[in-house]
Amino acid sequence: MEKTLSRGEKLGYGVADVGASLTFVAVNTWLLYFLINIVRLEPLLAGIIFVLGRVLDAVLDPFMGVLSDRLKSRLGRKVFIRWGAVPLGISFALLWLVPDGGQALKFGLALLFFCLFSVLYTVVQVPYMALTPDIARSYDERTSLTSFRMGFGTLASMLAFALPPFIILAFSQSNALASSSPLGWLMMGVVFGLVTVVAYFIMVLTVKEPSNGAVPPKQRGSFLSEYRSAFSIYGFKEIFSLFVVLTVGIMVLNSILPFYLESGLLIQAEAQPLVLGTLFGVAILSFPLWNFVAGRFGKRSSLIAGLVILSSSVLLLTLFSPAGRVSAFLLLMSACAGVGFSAVMLFPWAMLPDVVEFDELEHRQRREGLVYALFTFGQKLAGSIGVFSNAIVAAVFGYQQGVVAQSTTTVTALQMMAGPVSAGIFLLAIVFVLRFPITKQQHQKAQDKLFSNSQKE
Repeated sequence: MEKTLSRGEKLGYGVADVGASLTFVAVNTWLLYFLINIVRLEPLLAGIIFVLGRVLDAVLDPFMGVLSDRLKSRLGRKVFIRWGAVPLGISFALLWLVPDGGQALKFGLALLFFCLFSVLYTVVQVPYMALTPDIARSYDERTSLTSFRMGFGTLASMLAFALPPFIILAFSQSNALASSSPLGWLMMGVVFGLVTVVAYFIMVLTVKEPSNGAVPPKQRGSFLSEYRSAFSIYGFKEIFSLFVVLTVGIMVLNSILPFYLESGLLIQAEAQPLVLGTLFGVAILSFPLWNFVAGRFGKRSSLIAGLVILSSSVLLLTLFSPAGRVSAFLLLMSACAGVGFSAVMLFPWAMLPDVVEFDELEHRQRREGLVYALFTFGQKLAGSIGVFSNAIVAAVFGYQQGVVAQSTTTVTALQMMAGPVSAGIFLLAIVFVLRFPITKQQHQKAQDKLFSNSQKE
């Protein structure tokens, strides 16, 4: 019988996602805004930074995954977290420096800092996520453990959305983020970087890594052959495609929200945290609800329900919320979006670990690091597409740097990206959910077969 994780172990594992989500969401939400309005880079150049940095990062993900698989028997996965957390926190703070100089110098330094952060994020986060199937072996236990991680992650996401305006404006004479002081952005980077380091080290000190070893290197093929073989794992192509589509939608929505709330709905920076806090606060409270629903109806049906709720709420929010104030309707739609967002955050990550057993059945080895690394590879490439799409929209529709009031054409473009475009992507994702083949019953059969094989050996 598989060991059941204690609440303390789940809390210890989940808290590390505070650092992961705080930095990841802050980058995806605020960095494009920062580069355009504070650094004053041209929108297309800012978008190119995301694409180049994410491509480098994504290419390294599978390598990092295989490396963590091959070293876990001797050093453990946590060694990467232990030595990488501090450099990661420092690299995050460097992202928010504003260099003096022309467009070329600003572009070069911003790209350098972003690439440095992206590489260190991969070194730390891929081994961390690969611990999920290591420490939680059952179908339902993984949903429970993932809900703890997503609960902390969603709380951190809320803070990554809501806290920057307060920190930034505390060091600025302006009440508008578009004309705020660079010092405030740097202080935000330092604070978030410190929190990230502490969160990862709490996990390192409280979570015991399982002792089961990796398959010896001589039994493995080349790195390239392992990458190719991963896409033949039962269910992996389907969950990978689903996550790519979902990530494009999430990144489009995340990175356009600061622009849309400020220039579309004309909500001042100090009032924005109420909207975002409602969305993410409800999302956190909804995790137990989705755990219950998944236990009754399964992960696929629950995710479809969440996608319908999220897409409908986002569409209604952007099309019918009155501008100039935080209305009751805006808060209601934000709360409904939080319910749907909770499901979208939870279930893809809860479905992915189930692929590992089918990989072990087919290839006779557990490759959690590779599976999770390829997943984050898709996440980062898809994320760059979402952010770059918004950069193109900002450039084409004449977004004015450092200015709150934008033209009607620009505001309409921001509204379309935040509403109909992101909602359409979330609805499209339902097609990919329906294609995911692994059910609870199939997963149990796979585990039973693995147990039977181990008894024979």
